[in-house]
Amino acid sequence: MDYRCAHRWAFPKWGEALELQQDTLAAPAGHEVTVRVTHCGICHSDLHIQAGGFDMGGGKFTSLEKGGTRLPVTMGHEIGGEVVEVGPDVRDVKAGDRVVVYPWLGCGECPTCLAGNDHLCNRAARNLGMQLPGGYADLCRVPHERYLVPIGNLDAARAATFACAGITAYGAIRKIPQAQEDDYIAVVGCGGVGMTAIALLSAISKAKIIAIDPDAGKREAALRDGAAMAIDPSAADATRTAVKGAGNNIAGVIDFVGSESSTSMAVNLVRRGGTVVIVGLFGGEFRCPVPMFPFKSMTVVGSYVSGLNELRELIALAQTVKLPEIPLTLRPLAEVNASLRDLAEGRVVGRVVLQP
Repeated sequence: MDYRCAHRWAFPKWGEALELQQDTLAAPAGHEVTVRVTHCGICHSDLHIQAGGFDMGGGKFTSLEKGGTRLPVTMGHEIGGEVVEVGPDVRDVKAGDRVVVYPWLGCGECPTCLAGNDHLCNRAARNLGMQLPGGYADLCRVPHERYLVPIGNLDAARAATFACAGITAYGAIRKIPQAQEDDYIAVVGCGGVGMTAIALLSAISKAKIIAIDPDAGKREAALRDGAAMAIDPSAADATRTAVKGAGNNIAGVIDFVGSESSTSMAVNLVRRGGTVVIVGLFGGEFRCPVPMFPFKSMTVVGSYVSGLNELRELIALAQTVKLPEIPLTLRPLAEVNASLRDLAEGRVVGRVVLQP
């Protein structure tokens, strides 16, 4: 294989389908590494990227183009693969290493990045799959070796999803104070990230899990993966049913949808003194009566993916603890457009992982 000739699926115009394109990579310089992509997960946020931005509520739309993202865009940020070429300053990885790529890049020098929180860098935050070409390709150029995490003998397809679904779920879970056996944690939205959260909670938390999703197939999958209760949010009195079933003891709610209706449900689900973690990017405005905050003494916190150290921790955890396996569908990279449509139309249970 020619490790300088990259074939990518990219969209040339906002909102349009991806097209196969080809470009030539220069030899890696400095700490740069070329990874041959073997697996790349599809994330719901790719739909927002393809559309060109996010619904901020109140008729407002944030434009990725105005934020510095340039066409054509090669998406894909759940990247797993094999190191095939390294720059002259690379010391920590070598050709042949099986790795997962951490796609949330920072400047690498500020206190935030040095603490492993490159995804929150205020100086030079940029992402593989948005500002830089991502994993919907056969080759991916990674700017620095520090963003590569070896996976050992882990299944490469599942390990690739740790770069977003895994650490997003893991980071959100860690924002909820340690729960006890009689506590409940509700997961709103059981797509790929929500299912990952249910799998992780069932392995590392004492709390009982409530899965909330309108799709019956996803609710059934959640029950198989460790949820104690599954609720259809569109059913009459869904919130009351969940609260009553949990004995009014929902210590935490993780909202992987992030819509006006899901956040409203979340703050009504959580008990007094509980924690609501908002992760999803569906869009809209957060609306809550101000007196609810002191009356319930609740904490509402946002969670944006998670840090490089959390990815290392999660991969180490997966090597020592048997984690429940969320459903994965493996498809050829050439089916990327059909896969994105399936995701947009709610036909995906778990995660779709593309293989170049």
